[in-house]
Amino acid sequence: MSFKVDEFLKSGCSISYKRNEHLIEHGDISRRVYVVLEGIVRHYVVDYLGNEKTIRISQENDFFYSSNVSYWSGTPSYINSQALLNSRLLYWTKDDLDYLSSTDPEFVLFEKEKLKDFIIEKHKKEISRITKNAKDRLIEFNEENINLFNRIPHHIIASYLDMTPETLSRLRAQL
Repeated sequence: MSFKVDEFLKSGCSISYKRNEHLIEHGDISRRVYVVLEGIVRHYVVDYLGNEKTIRISQENDFFYSSNVSYWSGTPSYINSQALLNSRLLYWTKDDLDYLSSTDPEFVLFEKEKLKDFIIEKHKKEISRITKNAKDRLIEFNEENINLFNRIPHHIIASYLDMTPETLSRLRAQL
């Protein structure tokens, strides 16, 4: 029997988070994987100065680990995941996925594909921060995520793009 994504989605547990509620906070151990049905979740860290730095934004249909390192290593998370809007998600526990991995080789391929997508997304973002200026990062972001400007606070987008809210505002006015 081959792995069916629609069957997998039916097996998830539904959970809702209110706006600004955390799925996981720094120091928690990640034991869940999620898919966003409705809403937006941001993943952020707090830097040495106490500033929140958004490192990822998950929208509808996104499959994500609440904290990859914590999930795979069983160590406390340095990531915070927070609903930016009232959000509805599906989740599976680590035990759920470990069972699927041991019983369904097709699931292993699905999970591998999702992890590969995450690694590619992360790598592109890291390279963009190094090789592109703020304006080019905003243009690139707009190409794929323009709808976020009407859905979430702009200071979150600025943080994700590694710029100040003032710089974001100035660049948006220029474009």
